[in-house]
Amino acid sequence: VLDPFIGGVEKLKLDKITEYAEKATIKAKAAPKPRAPAPAAAPGKPRPRPRAPPKAAPAPTSSPVVEDDAPAGVSANLPPHIRKKLEASARAAAIKKAQREGRPIDDLLPPPEPVAAPVAPKPAAPKRPVAAAPPARKPVAPAAAAGKPRGAVKAGASEAVKLRFANDESLDEKIASALPAPVLESLASAKWKDRMEAMDQLREFLGDEAARGSGVHPELVVRQLSRKPGWKESNFQVSARAFQLISWMAGEDELDFNTGAAALSVPALVDKLGDIKLKGPAGDALTAIAERFSLQFVVGLALDPIRAQKSPKVVADCLTWLNTQLLEFGVQGVGLRAVADMARDAGLQSSNAQTRATAVTLMGTLRRAVGTAVMDLVGDLNPQLVQLLDTEFARVSDQAMPEPTRTQRSAAVSKGPGQGAAPVSQDSAMDDLFPRQDLHATVGAAVYKQLGDSNWKVRKAALDAIQGALAATNNRIQPGVSGDLYTALKQRLQDPNKNLTVVALTVLGALSEASGAALVPNIRI
Repeated sequence: VLDPFIGGVEKLKLDKITEYAEKATIKAKAAPKPRAPAPAAAPGKPRPRPRAPPKAAPAPTSSPVVEDDAPAGVSANLPPHIRKKLEASARAAAIKKAQREGRPIDDLLPPPEPVAAPVAPKPAAPKRPVAAAPPARKPVAPAAAAGKPRGAVKAGASEAVKLRFANDESLDEKIASALPAPVLESLASAKWKDRMEAMDQLREFLGDEAARGSGVHPELVVRQLSRKPGWKESNFQVSARAFQLISWMAGEDELDFNTGAAALSVPALVDKLGDIKLKGPAGDALTAIAERFSLQFVVGLALDPIRAQKSPKVVADCLTWLNTQLLEFGVQGVGLRAVADMARDAGLQSSNAQTRATAVTLMGTLRRAVGTAVMDLVGDLNPQLVQLLDTEFARVSDQAMPEPTRTQRSAAVSKGPGQGAAPVSQDSAMDDLFPRQDLHATVGAAVYKQLGDSNWKVRKAALDAIQGALAATNNRIQPGVSGDLYTALKQRLQDPNKNLTVVALTVLGALSEASGAALVPNIRI
């Protein structure tokens, strides 16, 4: 069987194969001998019930059975996957040999695979006609189901993004009717000077229209800028004019610069924060949008584009810009947990030293805002990064967040006209990072009984359980702690085991700090 495959083997190896083949023995179980027929039963006696003969194993054949479509020399007793490989190899060798000798190869080709006949579908049983069901709707969140306009999308920010011209089939006609034709032609010109001049003309046109009270919607302008000249404009002067136009529209009260126009602009502006020639205009435009809406709105739109940056330099410049915004606007209303997660993933874990340094500086600003609890957000880091963070935290430990120098329109409206943004306390910032939790739901009511147990080990385990629950909530619990817990802890102040008395005092102090409420109404020592 193996002769076609060992024809080209060296003589030394062929002798070894022959030697081992002669020594090899085949062990196979022989088929059981058939039993002798039972003697005939004597007359007058009941004939015994015959037994079924055992199934005999098939006797080994002297020569292997070869199927008609298998090449010669390939045994059909081999496993299927090995047999297919041997058949294909032997067939290919035979075809090559026939081609060299000029013989036809039609008989050597594999037989065509049989095509399965199509199965006729079963006739459907007649059904009673029913009314057509309405198209299925996607589930909508309860908060967004009521009065949510078409085109509103989630942006991860404090305000929902509402795209006024989303999926508008007549968008081209609306842009053509709203903007002057010469300006549109110049924006599509191949000469960069024509495009830059068109930007100035567009700003002048929008100012005149706004003064007459019939201003063009800024979202149409932003959509046109994304097309022509486009966000990938090769000339930095034209891009700078476009970013200045966005900044001007965001700062004009006469123009309806909506959240849709901002959402279309922020990703492109973030991409240019790493450009030495465009980081200034791009940063100014982002600041103008933040002042019109809120810093949280811009940060919510900017975090994903920052994560998507592949250049370490661009990431470092984005983190520097974000750190500056937190210092100028303050951290009021900003989702600091999302900022810390982005700084950890895109900055601290970067292989670039400059990117890691800017991320450490940003974490230092968060440390000034919320205290040492920010370290719980970074997760497991290598010792070198932990040392850098500890050094930065020690440097800014005595520094408080500066007073905001920029105002946010949403913050000013919520505070009241003319009052500006409200000062941000460290506790309000911590509420965003670590919301207060219910301690009773964490430890359960059984801990009260355990605190009064006669076994001191059970009492100590109960105190340890309370300390563990406080640590699990990052020492931030709701003020409404049950008075039964304070009563049980008061009894432990007179515990015969003095070590448990010290632990009880520690737990009472931790409860006071974690709840942020005085304990005088609950316990008197």
